[in-house]
Amino acid sequence: MNKRAFLFLLAMLVAALGACGGAESYDKPPEILYGQDVCSNCNMIISEENYASAYWTTNGEARRFDDMGEMLAYMQSNPEERASTWVHDVNTAEWLRAEDAWIVMNAGLMTPMGTGIIAVANEEDAQALAFNQENAMVMTFSELVEKLASGELMLGMGH
Repeated sequence: MNKRAFLFLLAMLVAALGACGGAESYDKPPEILYGQDVCSNCNMIISEENYASAYWTTNGEARRFDDMGEMLAYMQSNPEERASTWVHDVNTAEWLRAEDAWIVMNAGLMTPMGTGIIAVANEEDAQALAFNQENAMVMTFSELVEKLASGELMLGMGH
């Protein structure tokens, strides 16, 4: 086989492999078109970036939410494997991997759906948001999910 034919076959193989599934990257959050996309739980338009959350399923499906409490409610009623889970830092609107975020649950926090659940990048910011707020809780995302699964915590308006 000559060099030109070999390179052509190699290029075709690379193109064919690229066309196979798995094109989605779970290393980035699903894109949300604010003011257009709807929440996977309540079907309302997602408009406030600082509160939005999302995840990828292991099947490559994106789930988008207008409020972290909506995402948690959806996760409880629709158990499915997640490839990556994303939340916004309420102070900066930067995406964070949920497992790296600190969560504040506080009935006094105003969130789009009134769940009072927000995320921040570090524990100091979380403690500051919870400071002097009656019944405010600060925890990691994993701790929150575990407490919800065990029934230790329940979701609702103002958590």
